[in-house]
Amino acid sequence: MKPTVAIVGCGTVGTATGKLLSRAGYRMTGVATRSLETARRAAKTIGANRFSDCPWDVSRGSDVVFITTPDDTIQSTCKTIAEHQGFEKNAVVIHCSGALSSDILSSARDCGAVVATLHPLQSFASIDEAVSLVPGSYCTIEGDQGALPVVRQMVKDLGGILLEITAEKKTLYHAAAVAASNYLVTLTHLALELNKAAGLSNDISFKALLPLIRGTLSNIGVNGIPDALTGPIARGDVATVTAHLQAMEKDAPGLLPLYRCLGLYTVDLAKAKGTISTKVADQLVALLEPQGGM
Repeated sequence: MKPTVAIVGCGTVGTATGKLLSRAGYRMTGVATRSLETARRAAKTIGANRFSDCPWDVSRGSDVVFITTPDDTIQSTCKTIAEHQGFEKNAVVIHCSGALSSDILSSARDCGAVVATLHPLQSFASIDEAVSLVPGSYCTIEGDQGALPVVRQMVKDLGGILLEITAEKKTLYHAAAVAASNYLVTLTHLALELNKAAGLSNDISFKALLPLIRGTLSNIGVNGIPDALTGPIARGDVATVTAHLQAMEKDAPGLLPLYRCLGLYTVDLAKAKGTISTKVADQLVALLEPQGGM
């Protein structure tokens, strides 16, 4: 028989996790959040019979407790539940933050519980999207040795791919996720703004750039980095990079710092690929550095 589960925090991640676990045969003992109406809706979505605005009401008696509140309240929520003896001995207490380690749940250990984290490596805009995206995605875990067997099984039951990490390296792992997801949005915005300066509307610009973005991701998957790198820096085309900088200085000067920063990083990739000489790399660096001329 699968463990019983309580969800404390009924946002996108908590509700989607509860729904997926319920589908996988876990028995949902209840959900809790500060708003009773929100808790009621989440309970209906998940298929839980109990909902409350008092977290220890649903956590008591549960084998597994997910604390899926906003990151800045996970630690305080866990501490409050522990102070009310809201965790069973040997219960597994889990949070789903990518940035924070299981150490912030240490107060649960005072009740004899063990702690862990389970972070789906995905970006969720809605509950339905989260439910559809978690299966097949990597799910990163770390925590107490006594908690990990339960969490590993949960990842399997969620349809995820297991990825284990240490608590000490969790922040770097999250920085990588931010770079891959959030900064991709930033890079796309940079491209759209450059096209806007060129006179193209955002709608047309995005439609034109999307096949290029997808093709680049495909090339990375097939060829890896740095071999997937193409473009003027990869081929040592100093004249084209100079023209870019001159055009941006004239029509989009606010975008120059980011373009220069990305260009300098790309020079190192081009050197690793072996397509530019040291002399050309030095020319590009001199050109792209903030004090560089055009």
